[in-house]
Amino acid sequence: MADSAPRRRSRASAGLPPITADKIIDAAVELTGERGLDGWSIRQIATRLDVWPGVIAHHVGDREAVVMGVTDRVISRIPVPGDDVPWRDWFRSVMSEGRTVLREYPGVARRLCVVGPNVPSALPTIDAGIRVLMKAGFGEQAPEVYRFLFNSAFALVAVEDDRGSFPTARADMGRAMAAFAEDDSRPGLAAAGTVARGRGTDPRDIAAQETEFFHFTLERSLDGAEAMLTSR
Repeated sequence: MADSAPRRRSRASAGLPPITADKIIDAAVELTGERGLDGWSIRQIATRLDVWPGVIAHHVGDREAVVMGVTDRVISRIPVPGDDVPWRDWFRSVMSEGRTVLREYPGVARRLCVVGPNVPSALPTIDAGIRVLMKAGFGEQAPEVYRFLFNSAFALVAVEDDRGSFPTARADMGRAMAAFAEDDSRPGLAAAGTVARGRGTDPRDIAAQETEFFHFTLERSLDGAEAMLTSR
């Protein structure tokens, strides 16, 4: 439906179901998947639902309230293991699954890193994750380790989202680095160029490289946290 004013007839007289807060968030989640968290307006939600913008304010609130609802809904879709899972496996699972979910809704990962997971659906995950770390022996440092691990992973997801605005940047960078593969005067660049030369530059190759680097970063973050346990 185009962004235009809704019909003036009431929904009841038009035979349409009533608008609820859940339906408004449903529409906002759909728009986030299509355009990103910063890519829609209250008017566009209203147009999709065929209501006036004031209806959104009445049932949910302003745009920030809708964004909170979207964030809450998206986080609720991230599977969370039980606290009987070893701590590395627990974080590996939540952050890998979290990346899969968050990549479907561009902008939500950035909000989590900048504003924090201040929505109801995040609370059980925070509680479980910190308990897992406490059980592993991190003690009073468990909350900070939890924050470090999640920020490390989801900041990288936020960067992946932002790269959507620069669709050829990764391929261009790869080709530029590959040109240094035989530069004996700069062995560091030559090493990077050799790696770049062995990688593809079509979108599927780039996506695979992004996934590989995410898991590399995740494992090194877990290694860093584990080193804290050793030092203790």
